[in-house]
Amino acid sequence: MLPDPYDRIPGSALRPLSGAVGDVVFRQGGPTHGLYVVTRGRVHLERVGPDGERFIIHRAQAGTSFAEASVFSEVYHCDAVIVEAGALIRIDKASVLAAFADPAFARAYGRQAAQQIQAQRQMLEIVGIRRAEDRVMAGLIAGLLEGSIVEFAARLQLSHEATYRALRKLVQDGRVMNPSRGIYHLHP
Repeated sequence: MLPDPYDRIPGSALRPLSGAVGDVVFRQGGPTHGLYVVTRGRVHLERVGPDGERFIIHRAQAGTSFAEASVFSEVYHCDAVIVEAGALIRIDKASVLAAFADPAFARAYGRQAAQQIQAQRQMLEIVGIRRAEDRVMAGLIAGLLEGSIVEFAARLQLSHEATYRALRKLVQDGRVMNPSRGIYHLHP
């Protein structure tokens, strides 16, 4: 049930957890215990800026992992907050480190890390696009519209108003289809 490579970890190293919206999985500066896989719900990794503002550095959803770097650190470098109630599995840090002795695990872990880096670089490129219309189009092409328009806007670092305006313009220009409320598809 766990995604590769975590399905190779012994069951004794897995700790199921559940949480409600607003629950904190771990806090920045807290000691690391392992990494996590979301089996149901969503978790945001957040940091606090110098003026106390919170910003999201990663969004984890069902079937994805988070806090992978924690297995190489003594403390967590951000907060993990549940934003959609669900279930998690914590994978023991020592077991993950021990699994690196298996070359197949090490390759799969490296492949997953490389895919995450590619996705982060793609996001940096997209949010670097200045015009909202172009940024929204790039987000649609990248398949980032998976939830609500408000969530899509947050991922693109745009206001939801600017995102709605850009979507409306893209539909008017015939570049995007809007078959029903909140549903947008690229024109074939």
